[in-house]
Amino acid sequence: MPTLPAPEDKTFTPVPAGNHIAVCYRVIDLGTQRVEYKGEEKHQRKVLISWEIPDEKMENGQPFTIGQKFTWSMSEKANLRKTLESWRGVPFKETDFGPGGFDIMNIIGVGCMLNVVHATNGGKTYANIASVAKLPKGMSAPGPTNARNFVWLSKEEFIEQNFDNLTEGLKALITASPEYKALSESEHIIGNGHEGPAELEDSIPF
Repeated sequence: MPTLPAPEDKTFTPVPAGNHIAVCYRVIDLGTQRVEYKGEEKHQRKVLISWEIPDEKMENGQPFTIGQKFTWSMSEKANLRKTLESWRGVPFKETDFGPGGFDIMNIIGVGCMLNVVHATNGGKTYANIASVAKLPKGMSAPGPTNARNFVWLSKEEFIEQNFDNLTEGLKALITASPEYKALSESEHIIGNGHEGPAELEDSIPF
């Protein structure tokens, strides 16, 4: 008789704990997602920021990567704002917000000091980002090995090829969002995106 197969024991090696020089290689707009916090259901716009750690290699020789999801908010208590300001080393000004202000794409290709901590759940060890900080003076990070990618769910910014380069899991998450559905139901204008980050001041990484 056919019996159920034993579950696959998928093992993975987490990013080593400690302080690492890291470089951002992608920013992904996940759209509005359902989240539950303290038993309360909310719907929040989320963005994924991913880094690679050049000095720490996996078994295949590629650098470890790690990402974190943030709520798309610039309130004073928002984790995204706190992270970006710690990374910049200076707080944002009012002129950084709204039209003509700070462009989130500017963080792609920029180095930082990433503090990674380990947590155990269900007998498995996971790596989490504890903090993101500006690189010390005189220290630099190489460009990312992973392909740079920027996906934003607006007619002006959306580039279908960039979306196609995502994993199936990320694509499934994004396609369930109202922002992606709105794009699909529209004329689906594919923007030209950005040619690259703007020139940055030496004293501020972005």
